[in-house]
Amino acid sequence: MTTSPAPFASGVHLPWARVPAEVHRWAADVGGGSPRRAHDLSGGFSPGAIARLEFPGQPDLFFKAVGADLNPESPDMHRREGVVSAVLPVAPFLPRFIASYDDGEWVALAFANIEGRLPRHPWHEDELDLALDALGRMHEQLTPSPSTALATTRDHLQTQFAGWQRLASMSTPPARLDQWCRSHLDRLADVESDWSVAADGETLLHGDIRSDNLLIGREGVVFVDWPHAAVGAPVLDLVEWAPSVALEGGPDPEELLVRHAASREAEPEAVSALVAAVAGFFTERSLLPSPPGLPTLRAFQGAQGRVACDWLRRRTGWA
Repeated sequence: MTTSPAPFASGVHLPWARVPAEVHRWAADVGGGSPRRAHDLSGGFSPGAIARLEFPGQPDLFFKAVGADLNPESPDMHRREGVVSAVLPVAPFLPRFIASYDDGEWVALAFANIEGRLPRHPWHEDELDLALDALGRMHEQLTPSPSTALATTRDHLQTQFAGWQRLASMSTPPARLDQWCRSHLDRLADVESDWSVAADGETLLHGDIRSDNLLIGREGVVFVDWPHAAVGAPVLDLVEWAPSVALEGGPDPEELLVRHAASREAEPEAVSALVAAVAGFFTERSLLPSPPGLPTLRAFQGAQGRVACDWLRRRTGWA
């Protein structure tokens, strides 16, 4: 698996050489012997190690590992990614899960290596078309969800998608909150409140599609990093992805929406509810202190929040 830094990516990763010896021994067992070489990779927002390991006489494997001392929430994200990845079907646009390690403090995952690269920025039309086509085929493959044990979007996102509600309940909204948002907090919370109905569906969604979570390889686009997956309506994947596409020189969110068949067919009120929920999530999170080991995350969330709010302003027509 080949990665490189995307805009706003943290760029702060633990070298593979510094993961615990127990993780090294597990990786050697998975690969059938001690690796000849470890290639540290970059990109994304995890403070843990990400590396491609070369094994004698065996295909390269991709590993990711993180400990609670680097970020207290990251091990649980790796655990969840392992659960989701284990039920994904075999398909050219999905990663192939190999094994997981968990000692209570450190969690590591192994995948078949993907020879690919991140999309070019600004977005090239041919690559964006490839990604949109792969997204549509992936949604078809994952409908219905391959597992009935995975959470629905309603359950998985119920606390995250209440940003406007929490901001509106404050006696004094944060000083850094945009004036348009401040002026319409109650209305934003009202539109946001319909998000769970709008997101209802039976498709297993990726939940965090961004440039650093997709690779362009010989067989097309592969969507990687699945800790945020949940079962819902395909349009939600598009709405969550659209702000970062605009930031990376791609089309504005409304144009991207039209280019995705499942999103194009969604009810306008449902789309607006999801845009409101995503805008509220990014906006509220951007106002919080940076989490340990992720120094650029809040800036990226703030940038996506501004794009999403502008999208919502145009959809609502509120001055």
